[in-house]
Amino acid sequence: MKRQIYALPVSDAALGKGQAPISAVRAGDVIFTSGIPGIDIASGVMPADAEAQFALAFTNLRKLLEHAGVGPDSIGLITVWTPDRTGRAFINKPWLEMFPGENRPARKTNHAPLPPGVHVQLTAVAVAGATRTAIGVPGLKHKDPLPMGARLGRYVFSSVFAPEDPKDGKVVEGPLNQLQRAFDNGALFMQQAGGSEDHINHYWVFMQDFTHQPAMVEEWVRRWSEFGDRPARKTVPYELPAGSEIQLQLTAVLGDRRKNYEVPGVGHHDPIPMASSIGPLLQSSGIYGIDAATGKVVEGRDEQTDMVLHITEGLMQQAGGTPDDITALTVMVQDFADVPYFRERLKRLFPDPKSQPALHFIRYQMPKQWHVQFHVTAMLG
Repeated sequence: MKRQIYALPVSDAALGKGQAPISAVRAGDVIFTSGIPGIDIASGVMPADAEAQFALAFTNLRKLLEHAGVGPDSIGLITVWTPDRTGRAFINKPWLEMFPGENRPARKTNHAPLPPGVHVQLTAVAVAGATRTAIGVPGLKHKDPLPMGARLGRYVFSSVFAPEDPKDGKVVEGPLNQLQRAFDNGALFMQQAGGSEDHINHYWVFMQDFTHQPAMVEEWVRRWSEFGDRPARKTVPYELPAGSEIQLQLTAVLGDRRKNYEVPGVGHHDPIPMASSIGPLLQSSGIYGIDAATGKVVEGRDEQTDMVLHITEGLMQQAGGTPDDITALTVMVQDFADVPYFRERLKRLFPDPKSQPALHFIRYQMPKQWHVQFHVTAMLG
């Protein structure tokens, strides 16, 4: 199940540092996009106005997916990346133009620094040949016009879950209650999707206060007690609305058993696998520069990059695949100025620049001594 690459014709010079090529990668029936900015494809110019960038980003998403052979009805998830909450005011207009009916995809808005001058990036996942069904959960809803999630064939994508009680739609009180409630809402969502927590392949966990991380881990182990049968996970410190301690977002695949993968010597401190797969879809937890001989993060950008590339190769081998099966790669960086360096180093995994996975470079908070972290998505043959 190898990559088919579709790209919009924009030069690296026009995109600037920190922005990957605008591409969609198809493996089988699933399509993943890179980060899509609001640039005018015809002129190669990115307007300074934020609202104009949002409109262009959605236009570019539509064009890119059409190039890959699908339309808006095939989209299961759109993630909107914007530096701060001011960008939220510009999402719904192009969103409703693309999805005028009620059967809309899942959506998550993430606030994180973007390259200079960039007000928005979109990433999307689509499933060709599948009919989208919007998924609701009785008692839960979003303020914006989006469902709790969507299903296309066996693939399930959620919007974000807040720790709200379905009985009254209000956030429950107390950090520990919120942790449990948020995961309970994920379980309710999976029931509505026709599955269960056994079908969850990956969780994003957004936490206001990391002092509650141990309690979140206890809840995690309570739900998935068996080592070797847990979702992959990424937990990030994140500024949430006042009164909320946690939000969650999941990806699931119905109909198959979950498998976990580890790379000897570089496991996570938390009880999460290096990666999880259900059916052909593999998603990793964070991959960072650990030396298997010492179990410690090595020092230096070059050394950490060497380790991350080595671990990624090892992970794909453990899963019975190769780097050619990687369809999307999110690269967390400390500095967007380092993106050209990382793109050059990625040639170790992907020697042909015209046949790379969909790339997205982001600047979520990492420990200051870490230079890079990978999040791998692959479709196994």
